[in-house]
Amino acid sequence: MSRAGVVTRLALRELWITFRLLLLLAAYIGTGAAVALVPAPMPVMLERLAIGLAASSVIGAATAAWSLSRERGLGRAGWLVTRSIPRATILVGWFLALGIVTALGLAAAGVLGWLAATGSGTVTVLHPFAFGAVVASIGCGALALIGLGLLVGALLRPGPATLIAAVLGTAAVGVPWLAAPRVAAPPEALALLPALASPITVAAQGAGGSMVAAGFLLLLARVVLDRVDL
Repeated sequence: MSRAGVVTRLALRELWITFRLLLLLAAYIGTGAAVALVPAPMPVMLERLAIGLAASSVIGAATAAWSLSRERGLGRAGWLVTRSIPRATILVGWFLALGIVTALGLAAAGVLGWLAATGSGTVTVLHPFAFGAVVASIGCGALALIGLGLLVGALLRPGPATLIAAVLGTAAVGVPWLAAPRVAAPPEALALLPALASPITVAAQGAGGSMVAAGFLLLLARVVLDRVDL
């Protein structure tokens, strides 16, 4: 098994035993379940789903910040470094672990949301590929927020890191939503999906921008992690 695989497995185990894995999964799956269980017109369902997925991605950012900061504070990251695990590999391992959990939760929420929206009895046609593409772009945004959380976690203690990651994550998803004129970027694009002329283009642009942001944030996190005490 590669070093990144080892760190990812250890990170998943740590997330499991501290219930952070269940918290993150519950946020995503709970969003899908809430949308499915509360009857509403399709536009309302999609808006609820978009808001819930945005909130879940912010929880992911806070979880990432807490996790990496706690690993540093407890000396576990330093112990791995003394065992010839590069600091960058620790960062990648945690990113992969949190990304896997996010992908599983988002997939479940997307399926539940799709079943609820298409079964709402509305005459509006919801294209499955467009829906899937927009949900996938939301997942890319969630990965960017995980990168943000890891960056903050590499700098600060667990409490402040979690708070700042949550505030910055909320701003990242909220500012485009509240912008005037409206910016149809994920996750808001999901709420506006039936009215979008080119949802695939919107999803592709959102996913591309999010992945660039994730890469940039991870690069910054690596630079910071190389310079802090473990």
